[in-house]
Amino acid sequence: MVNSPASSEAWPLSSSIIASLVVSAVIGLANVVHVLGLSGGSIGGRLLAVLPIYFFAAFVGAQLAFWLLYRLAGLVAGQVSASAERVGLGARGHGVVVLLTFATAGWLQYAESSGVQRVLQEQTALPAAQGGSCPPGLACTPLRPAEEVAEADAATRRDVAARGLLTAEGFALLLRDPDPAVRATLARRADLPRELLERLAGDRHAVVREAVAGEARLSDEALNQLAFDRDARVRLAVARNHNAPPTALEMLASSSSAEMRLLVAAHPRASEPVLLRLLNGSGDRAEQIARARLPGGGKALQ
Repeated sequence: MVNSPASSEAWPLSSSIIASLVVSAVIGLANVVHVLGLSGGSIGGRLLAVLPIYFFAAFVGAQLAFWLLYRLAGLVAGQVSASAERVGLGARGHGVVVLLTFATAGWLQYAESSGVQRVLQEQTALPAAQGGSCPPGLACTPLRPAEEVAEADAATRRDVAARGLLTAEGFALLLRDPDPAVRATLARRADLPRELLERLAGDRHAVVREAVAGEARLSDEALNQLAFDRDARVRLAVARNHNAPPTALEMLASSSSAEMRLLVAAHPRASEPVLLRLLNGSGDRAEQIARARLPGGGKALQ
């Protein structure tokens, strides 16, 4: 039986896998180069530790994009069947998939930047967006070009994040800063739009999530999420936040930490169910405070 041109020119699956790995590695390296560009090309200890994470995240994303596009290209070409693994795509089909994978990676990077820009423009009046934003009651340092900030050292970037006049471009730059201390400083800015603050609630570094958890303007949903954080410092920051909702406090009340229990017992938003969870018969200070706040010492509610 004579093979069809599509079948005779098709690459074996092993070649497709190699192509996907090469493309993903290139995209991962491009992401690392982008991060190095933000840091001015200076590789410090912290940056060196997180560079593999930037590479891996981009690599996995590129793999997903490649194989989804590979499948789609196969459907369009009419080559997907019960023996799709043996048929595959030819050189032209792989070329299209590779180009679309690179285009998808570029589009995602652009979408993230433009999304930050859009949020800031919605939250800030046009004159402020053009002239820069400054936290209320703070004497900010003058506006600096984004390129200059990106090339500065970590200490300078932290200072800009704390009290520098920032445009939408500046917020977007610092939101992606490779130094977690810079992102944590940015999270504490009073003029950081809440949408961007809540993006930082999912940061991979505990020091950033801890800074976010201490912000009173954080939504109940975000505080509930951070109350389940694997890092004790983040959970303690939620307990110290006077706006933490009862749902978050109820989870924190089950902690064995004496400090955590005391914070929950004295919390202004601790409801009766939260205080009841602190009554474990230990007689510690947290239980004493909880009983004092409950009607009848909590006996009628137990």
